[in-house]
Amino acid sequence: MWIHTVSRGETLRDIAAQYGTDTRELLRLNELENPNVLVPGLHLLVETRQTYLAQSYTVRSGDTLDSLSARLGLGRRMLESWLGETATAALTPGRTILLPAVVSSKRTIEVNGYLIPAGGTEDANIVQTVRDLTYLCIFSYQARADGSLQPPRDDRMAREQARRQGIQPLMTVTNFDGNRFNTELAHTLLSNRSLRERLISNILDMLRARGFAGVNVDFEHMRPGDRFLYNQFIRELGERVRPAGYSISIAMGPKTSDMPQGTWMGAFDYRTLGQLVDFLMLMTYEWGWVGGPPMAIAPLDQVRAVLRYATSQVPAEKILMGIALYGYDWPLPYPTGRRASGISNNSAQNLALQKQVPIQWDARAASPYFEYSERGERHIVWFEDAMSVAAKFQLVYDFGLRGVSYWVLGNSFPQNWHLLREAFNVRRMSI
Repeated sequence: MWIHTVSRGETLRDIAAQYGTDTRELLRLNELENPNVLVPGLHLLVETRQTYLAQSYTVRSGDTLDSLSARLGLGRRMLESWLGETATAALTPGRTILLPAVVSSKRTIEVNGYLIPAGGTEDANIVQTVRDLTYLCIFSYQARADGSLQPPRDDRMAREQARRQGIQPLMTVTNFDGNRFNTELAHTLLSNRSLRERLISNILDMLRARGFAGVNVDFEHMRPGDRFLYNQFIRELGERVRPAGYSISIAMGPKTSDMPQGTWMGAFDYRTLGQLVDFLMLMTYEWGWVGGPPMAIAPLDQVRAVLRYATSQVPAEKILMGIALYGYDWPLPYPTGRRASGISNNSAQNLALQKQVPIQWDARAASPYFEYSERGERHIVWFEDAMSVAAKFQLVYDFGLRGVSYWVLGNSFPQNWHLLREAFNVRRMSI
């Protein structure tokens, strides 16, 4: 796989001819709605003999397209096709760019996907279409103040389809009350020993009754002062579920230092929790969120900083890096008192094509964005695309991570799945 950056005036037929492929294949890989419409800055996956990810590189004085091409073992034209029409301008000393990095030896990783079940055949179709998963986290089994569990809408079809495909279904237990992650609910459960024991017993009963392979705890917005209590809960939960043959994992908020008094990150004791669980999902997304301000959902520099800290506290082989399958569309100017709308990455790409607006690139965040107008109102959309996810996949190699975890399945992002299959072998576990 190669990533081609569309330049002004290029057609899909031109690009297909350059790589010796055809337009139908480009349409399939990138799920374009119209073969006759492209915009500058669009990143297209192209089938090639070797697979390339995107490695950050800081431009040095004296770097040229010719010198970089020679260093990478590529022709100049290939490097220009990767960087796009601003290739020469990008070579400003001190600027960070993404260069192609060949995958010479594929790593085997684990892949998780969170699913919010709709309760019908749609769930099974999503799991069947994605396929490349080690785990399927069903979101969510809501913990109640009396220690009971409120299951989600019928998740039977999702669980059954996962098992048919050799994917381990995990039960995600949350302090979500239907409207928000409830701080006081978490405190009530964590601070009362009998409630903790009742919740753990109910979790174990549900694991057995519904054929899950493990439990995934996603408690968020906890009091910083509940840090010790959360550690204790995870320890006690592990002591009950592991002997029964179940795995224990958690979702954990992103941070770059310990920050014990941090508003909602303080409760996450990376070092201790890393010792207590089999693996964990780092929520390395939501820097850009529905309330704004508009920005990249998962800026590469921020994700890298979180991983640098996380791997200093937790063995890298226990960490699944979070990847967003969505973007946000904000009305402008900000603030307007209105929240952003969620949009799948594929829909965002095709919206730029429909509106015929160029896709811009934020070099520091390594993320695409574009602006458009509708009914006299300006909008800005930040999302993930082939190049931004290729840069995140490279972090899996750079840090030696266990794998990746997606939020949330059902959002279309075909480029991601094609590139994932080419860049990694996905581990399947016994069920």
